[in-house]
Amino acid sequence: MPPKREATTLIPHLKSVLLDLCHHPYPYVPNPPELNKRASVALIIRINPHYSHWPQPQDYLIKPQPSVHPAHADHAARIEEYLNKDWVQAGTPEVLFIKRASRKGDRWTGHVALPGGRRDPEDADDRAAAVRETEEEVGIVLDDTTCIPIGNLPQRY
Repeated sequence: MPPKREATTLIPHLKSVLLDLCHHPYPYVPNPPELNKRASVALIIRINPHYSHWPQPQDYLIKPQPSVHPAHADHAARIEEYLNKDWVQAGTPEVLFIKRASRKGDRWTGHVALPGGRRDPEDADDRAAAVRETEEEVGIVLDDTTCIPIGNLPQRY
């Protein structure tokens, strides 16, 4: 019988990538005036707990960030604290995708995508657009107790 292999986890790799995004954000790319409204999406990663390390209800919540300007928020410390929890270390990361509705004439019809959509004039920034669109499309409220904003992915148009 071969020796029992210890399960490997993606959490240390995920932590490395998230901290790198947090410390080295991609530059902001302004929307060219000749283009329509830009689209913003949310990359939502959750940790599915393993039954052997089931968290208590209070362990799901993320310690809220004190009221500070978002540019000064210590997201890296929050990432460290969350990903170091015992139940998170034993869990499995999952990414949320949506399947777009099938509509005639829509070039994205039926595609698998991240939740998000076009920025509205009332959206303060791209992040606000992604948060609003995510709640509209899948009913997930992305607030300070349920998520940690990491940064942005490379922008393009």
